[in-house]
Amino acid sequence: MPLSHANHRATKTVRLRLLEPLLHGGFALTGVGTVLLGCILPQVSRQWHLRDKDAGLLLLVQFATSASGALLVRRDLWRTLGWGYGLFGAGALSIFLLQHNSFPMVVLSFAGYGLGLGMAMTSTNMLFGRRYPKRRGAALALLNFSWSAGAVACPLAVAQFLRHLSSGSAFGLLGVVVVPFVLLPMFADPLAFAAETSLQPAPTASREAATIGYFALLAFLYVGIEATVGNWMSTYATRATSWNFVGSNVAVAFFWAALLLGRGMTPGVLRLVSERQLYRASVVVVIGGILLLLTAHSPRTLLAGSLVTGLALAPLFPLILSLFLAEIGESRNAGWVFAVAGFGGAVLSWLTGVISTDTGSLRIALLVPGAAALWMLGMILWRRANRNSEPTTAAQQAIFEDTLEPTVTGKS
Repeated sequence: MPLSHANHRATKTVRLRLLEPLLHGGFALTGVGTVLLGCILPQVSRQWHLRDKDAGLLLLVQFATSASGALLVRRDLWRTLGWGYGLFGAGALSIFLLQHNSFPMVVLSFAGYGLGLGMAMTSTNMLFGRRYPKRRGAALALLNFSWSAGAVACPLAVAQFLRHLSSGSAFGLLGVVVVPFVLLPMFADPLAFAAETSLQPAPTASREAATIGYFALLAFLYVGIEATVGNWMSTYATRATSWNFVGSNVAVAFFWAALLLGRGMTPGVLRLVSERQLYRASVVVVIGGILLLLTAHSPRTLLAGSLVTGLALAPLFPLILSLFLAEIGESRNAGWVFAVAGFGGAVLSWLTGVISTDTGSLRIALLVPGAAALWMLGMILWRRANRNSEPTTAAQQAIFEDTLEPTVTGKS
């Protein structure tokens, strides 16, 4: 009996050690799925005869349904994870099969695709946030490093893959690769994975609403900036520098590679500066990076803008998410921040397409993410000015004090 018990515990340990890399692998695929449409947008627009406004609608649908998927994630994170990957894979295969059918059918396929992405990403973030409460930021930064790795690989892969194939083929291949991840919950040990959970009690109703509202708007703006720059980079590169499809995807890869590098560097940077200092500085540098993109007329300037913007954006989402989860405690309404964040990618990407069509200039339209970065900076300054006049809990005070000691095992 003791031997059987020991074997059972050993099996659970092996499963747990295998499960986390698989979760990281699946999250990398969600990175591919999130940026894929933006990477191939020039080809999609040409092959499907879309205006910028129509292409913006596809981006709107994908990100809006992804945001809605976040609201479906509640307590049973493993179940929503399985359903998320199922819808994600089925939607990708449907886009491939229906690419030559009517545009409304393709839009519906993107709706299922986005819904699955939102469920899978939110479930995975919540699982890791609850698994590692004492080093939540580091765990989330590492998880989002995996997402960025998928986002970096995507433009480089599709530039080669789509030389002789239709745009929809990329979605078909992605769907085939994603489908096996539907089985992840079958290998999970929910009790073991949640064993280290030690969340703070939820704040009062009014404080909870204010906290969710503040961080939801921050996340909305951040995801909107990241998604808009990433989704329109390929198209912008072809127009601003007259690059071909392969060259324009180099600019996209530069952006996502900078995001990947920045997230890998974040724990080390936090040994030197506090979370709050890095947070403020990153938003300021994002504004500078977008200005570089807006003034780009040569490949060198465009790549510099891509690099600076990606590096500056890298630490922001893990910081926002870590600070939010620390403040919100055991609240059942945390999914609203993920949902509103997804709508940021939808609305700002779509708005950029609309402005580009109406003005005839994608350069002018990219003022949208620039304005969003300025808004984020304004919110940070407002929070700083009002922080001392608002009652805070001990946990909240620790989060926002400049004297907070940054460590790799702390929030990042």
